[in-house]
Amino acid sequence: MLTRSLLYYLLFSINLLIFSVVFLPLFVLPQSIGLKVLKVWAITSQKILNIFCKINYEVRGYDKIPHGKVLIASKHQSTWETINFLHITDIPPIMILKKELLFIPFFGLYALKFGNIAINRKIGLSSIKYMVKKAKKSLTNGRHILIFPEGTRREIDAEPNYKRGILALYKNLKIPCVPVALNSGLYWPRNKINKSPGKIIVEFLDPIPPGLSDNEFMEVLSQKIEIRSRELIDV
Repeated sequence: MLTRSLLYYLLFSINLLIFSVVFLPLFVLPQSIGLKVLKVWAITSQKILNIFCKINYEVRGYDKIPHGKVLIASKHQSTWETINFLHITDIPPIMILKKELLFIPFFGLYALKFGNIAINRKIGLSSIKYMVKKAKKSLTNGRHILIFPEGTRREIDAEPNYKRGILALYKNLKIPCVPVALNSGLYWPRNKINKSPGKIIVEFLDPIPPGLSDNEFMEVLSQKIEIRSRELIDV
């Protein structure tokens, strides 16, 4: 699978370059048009992954997302979900990203253009305040907010490490939080080139209503995500 994985990266890079250059006019067009193009790019990237690495996917529980604005809190095991959340929701969500991703050629420019929120995790409380402020403002455009509560990709057998950023968003936005479990790390492991064929399952779980205490929310969120993600991995 190493050769196929390398071919995937080559075609993925070419695909990204083509979309980035051809659609440069998107910077002066309405964001709604750009978001549609962004979905097409994510879909074509997944097709390339399926062709060369035999990795497909299944989305479960999408109907559990309530109407209106929601905070999506997803397990993060792989680069896969960073790309594919752009098309598995009706409208690409506003992602909370680490600032380092802005230095990726083309990707960084488009990440900012489409309203994603980049944070510097090294500055702690100031970063959280900035994130909350931007997220509140972003909710006015009708898109969901997506955050990876652990802040970075984790190995499938790593101990959970949920950060306080998700709690700050939950308390201040006062909207339902939809946990998401997945098993992407089985097939596209963190920091590894080689990939394994299989089906990635992304499962939206029952929403958590606003208003829970800090400890209760963090416990409910982590248990929902961790228990179901482990079940998806062990199937």
